[in-house]
Amino acid sequence: MLSIVFGLIAICLGLWGLSNYWWYIVDVFVGILPLFLIFGGFIAVLAGIRNTGLTAKMKDSNVNKTDDHETNETNT
Repeated sequence: MLSIVFGLIAICLGLWGLSNYWWYIVDVFVGILPLFLIFGGFIAVLAGIRNTGLTAKMKDSNVNKTDDHETNETNT
């Protein structure tokens, strides 16, 4: 019961602060938005690379190069 009362008080204070100081909230949002966009862009790029299998192809080509190099050394 006590947590419900404190929760309702916190909600009321939050709504009061939001209505009285909404310009500060807009300023913070405008400042944080580019950071979220950059972070979201990195996540999207990494997810796209993972879904295309590009990393697996790069690893396979590196393994093939080292295998070819090792076979050339043993043949000579």
